[in-house]
Amino acid sequence: MIRLLGSMMAFAILVPSTAWAQSSSPGILNEYLSSEGAHSFGSLAAVGNLPAGRDLSGNPFASPMEFQVRISCPTTAGDSASPAGCSRAVSACTSGSAITGIGLLHEIYSRPVGTGDWRYLGSTCFADQVPGATPTITLPMIINAFHLTPWAKATLVTQPEGNTTLVGLPTYTRIVWSAAGYQPGEVDTHRLLGHTLSIRPRVDHHTYHFGDGSRFGPTRSDGGPYPTGDITHTYTAPGTYATRVDTTFTGDFRIDAGPWTPIPDTVTITGPTTTVTVKTAKPVLVR
Repeated sequence: MIRLLGSMMAFAILVPSTAWAQSSSPGILNEYLSSEGAHSFGSLAAVGNLPAGRDLSGNPFASPMEFQVRISCPTTAGDSASPAGCSRAVSACTSGSAITGIGLLHEIYSRPVGTGDWRYLGSTCFADQVPGATPTITLPMIINAFHLTPWAKATLVTQPEGNTTLVGLPTYTRIVWSAAGYQPGEVDTHRLLGHTLSIRPRVDHHTYHFGDGSRFGPTRSDGGPYPTGDITHTYTAPGTYATRVDTTFTGDFRIDAGPWTPIPDTVTITGPTTTVTVKTAKPVLVR
């Protein structure tokens, strides 16, 4: 018997009748408690006990059980929600670039079929292995959506105006974002398996290329105009130079109205070329 319960799915199995361990403190990434003490995260092998009618510790359930899973991420509305839940849900199942299971920690709840309150059973990175409780969104799905974001592109504008400067003159550089695409702070939304996944880009860093073999970065600065801009370059020879800025984005995600949580990945976007013309000024005596 399978039931869809909002963002969770339930599944009933018939099992032998013996002792059933119940948790006394369900909650998002709090202590994992049962009648036997603290539960560790449910490993792949531990979750494999459930189809056989046993809990994560291998103890038989007392009656036929049904299960549901829920991502360990609070769904409090508003940007003021604590990010701890989702951040832990990601960090608990990732190590560097390695993803364990589906890459998001899920809580497992159980109850005798059709009766009683749902009881916290444990948490796992292998929620897709809980009988009938296939999770809705995985970390690889989130990372894929992040990479598919139509990024705004950063174009360089220089001063003196008109992208024309002089040898030996400090040239001020700043970024102008394209109107198309999503720039830092704007939100791209996706519909995934009945949920709203929001992606909010952030700049991890910029790298400025000045066209003469020199560059500046990594930096988070967007530069600025004279005299306050902090990205300048002085050319030593006349000519035309193809300049650009490469932007490495990271970002945050949230599921429905959950808290914003950092995405454990980056993507680098090469900016369009701006041609800077460098001239030599010669002093001329006039009467």
